[in-house]
Amino acid sequence: MTNDYPAFINSHQSASQPVLILLPSTRALIGFICVMAIFFVYLSLIAVGQIEMSRPTSGVGEGLFAILFLVIIVFVVVKARQVDFTKPIMVIGPDGITGQKLPKLIPWSMIERVDIPQTRWAELLYLTVRKDADPEILEQLRKRQPLERTVAIPHRWIPGFSSSEVKDIVNRYFESSQRG
Repeated sequence: MTNDYPAFINSHQSASQPVLILLPSTRALIGFICVMAIFFVYLSLIAVGQIEMSRPTSGVGEGLFAILFLVIIVFVVVKARQVDFTKPIMVIGPDGITGQKLPKLIPWSMIERVDIPQTRWAELLYLTVRKDADPEILEQLRKRQPLERTVAIPHRWIPGFSSSEVKDIVNRYFESSQRG
């Protein structure tokens, strides 16, 4: 991955087109881990008999759920260690999309389709990259098998923009690349 983020951001700060920046949140990560740890401790104490329930239980079910919460905590911590919290996770601008897990900028001309789910609880926008795109980009995207050639954008988590504004901006960039 390259370190082009500041140059990419600075080149468009004076432009009238907005640049969307998705930053990693240490507060959300720590909050999630703490909540999961509380559940783990509570279920572990029930499983070993330190907390008695109103109905007698064997503790096996609680122990299994405690182990499940521990596995989730370990998985989240391992994945979080792969993220560089000093850089944006994703930058969406008039030139294209770049991110920590993308090897280089994906220009809007390489985007084949934009899917915006219309359901109320949809959290992501899906951008499908063309089959003839840069092989390095396609190779990175193929690692996620169910969404091969797809970049997912969490439109509700971009600070300073509402969900509908993010959808409009992404659509505007995509449509301008199709016309031009």
